This record gives sequence, structure tokens and C-alpha cells, in this order.
Amino acid sequence: MVNEGESVNITCSVTTKGMLVGMYLKKEVVNAMEVLYITNNGSTLTVNFHYKDRIEISLLKTEVRITLHRLQKNDTALYVCRGSILEDFEPNCVSSQGTILVVKEMEQAECHVASWVPYVLSFMALISVSALGYLILSHIAIKKHCQEGKEKQANTVYEDMSYTLRLNTLATGNPYNNC
Repeated sequence: MVNEGESVNITCSVTTKGMLVGMYLKKEVVNAMEVLYITNNGSTLTVNFHYKDRIEISLLKTEVRITLHRLQKNDTALYVCRGSILEDFEPNCVSSQGTILVVKEMEQAECHVASWVPYVLSFMALISVSALGYLILSHIAIKKHCQEGKEKQANTVYEDMSYTLRLNTLATGNPYNNC
């Protein structure tokens, strides 16, 4: 029994008087299929597409070690090694003991731990929007306040200048009147 995502080794060994031509690893019982076929010298390797990129093979003198990686729940089955042999120039098939593989699902506890994440993200988004709104309104208020101050200053200076000009005009006579 292994957990989902782990790896497992299956060792296939066939002892016979004949010559081993090739070896099959077959998945039996649930969704029966040929997982792989390998020739005696390892020159030809055929892997079922369900196991592509998840299988590793080591050839030893009298056995083949097959490692299945990233196991999935649907990999649960009985795996049997079958050898194709030539005995007295007659093709024959021999089987080895089967390996029962049970893949159990990962614990769902991780999902419960992460259930608070959407609430935290929503709260953070609300805080961010509120802070942004506050900054924008503050900027507008400051800008408006600064513009009001400039308008008052401009009017005061203008009024002072116009008053001074009026006084100067009244105090000095018209130079063209003396003609």
C-alpha cells in the first residue's frame, strides 16, 4: 500500500530453461492492459501511454526492475510479469508471481487548512481598495485647499496694486494740463 504520488518497484524474474525473448508487465483485474514490453536485451521498449514518463526500467542478469513513479489512484491493480520464451524452438509463455498494488488517496486535510485563504484575500482586497480611496480623496482635498489659497493671494495682491495705483493717480496731477 502506497500513497498517491509516491513510487514503487516491481521486480520481474522468470527462471526457465529456454531463451527469454521478451518480458511483459501486465495490469490485471481493474482496467486490464499491457503496461510495458521489453525485449531480452532491452533494445525494444514499448510503454503504455498511461505510464509514459512515469516508468523506469533497470535490467539485471536474471530480472527486470520496474519503477512506477507518481502513482495515481487508478494504478491500483494486480501486476503480473509474463515472459515470452523459446524452449526447444517452440514459443511459450511463463508467468511470475503477481504484485498487488494499492494506491491510497492523499489526505484531504490540506484543503481544510487552506479554506481560510479566500477570506483573507477578500479582506486584504477590501483594505487595499479602502486605502486607495482614502488616498485619492485626500489628494483631491489637498489640491482643492491649495487652489483656494492661491486664489485668495492673487486677489489680495491685485487689490493692493490697484489701490496703490489709484492713490498715485490722484496725488499727481495731469502733466498735460499745464499747457
